[in-house]
Amino acid sequence: MNSFYTLIIIMTTLITGGTSQIGLALAQRLKAAGKGVVFGTRSPSKVPSGYNHVLLDWADPSTYENPFASSEYQIDTVYIIAPPATLNALEITKPFIDLAVAKGVKRFVLLSATIIEKGGLMAGKIYEYLDSLGVDYFVLRPTWFIENLFNSHSYTIRGQGEIISAVPKGRIPFISVEDIAQAAFEYITQGSNTKDKLIIGPEALTYDEVAQILTEVIGKPITHKPVSVAEQEARLASFGLSPEYAKFLSSEEGKSDAGTEAALVDQENKFVGNLSVRDVLEKNKAFWSS
Repeated sequence: MNSFYTLIIIMTTLITGGTSQIGLALAQRLKAAGKGVVFGTRSPSKVPSGYNHVLLDWADPSTYENPFASSEYQIDTVYIIAPPATLNALEITKPFIDLAVAKGVKRFVLLSATIIEKGGLMAGKIYEYLDSLGVDYFVLRPTWFIENLFNSHSYTIRGQGEIISAVPKGRIPFISVEDIAQAAFEYITQGSNTKDKLIIGPEALTYDEVAQILTEVIGKPITHKPVSVAEQEARLASFGLSPEYAKFLSSEEGKSDAGTEAALVDQENKFVGNLSVRDVLEKNKAFWSS
């Protein structure tokens, strides 16, 4: 008697950049919707249980084939988060993108930023390259993250009770990583009639207002200390960022003070998240007592 069986190949989204906050939130949404997901990471131990993962390291091209070696799933969508603090992101990611297209990947989701235009630095060049390939792609262009308060700002908040920025008065519609992940999820599952979207939060606040909200949430006085663009550039460089990247970020903060991010609220091509700064701070209140 002959036996027959059907091999079911699961169409899967590859999440590059390891277990980044957005990547984790996107993976949770995909898994809850019954979609295949696999992490490409250089730190497998950080992948939550219940998720597939492969070794993928932007610094090691020999790992680029790994996501495509499985007989159980096929990668049809790739979420790209470029190497951090790298101005020449296309030079690093292009070989992988070319390989992914050759392996049959149909869609790409690229994490960029409101401050980066198509053809610009970092993810801007990747955006331009994806467009030249004629593949299906979508570019997430979020504004400044609320979660930066728990990362890049946390040292001075804990140690000095200060948020330091080069944005004295400018308003920013701060966005949460959960809402960025939701925008990515909606594109993957529903598609989009545009190739990119500005991703902003539900309210535009100054850093003074953010400091006041944080004060109310954690019960400790937090103030905002504005510095000049030049001072911020020096601060960022002292943290180990390259001089070019420190100059870029501090310059963009200066532009934010002039109203570039506040103006996003009036743009039509945007995704508006649900979580406010207060929502995220309340949810993560325990962070400040740990």
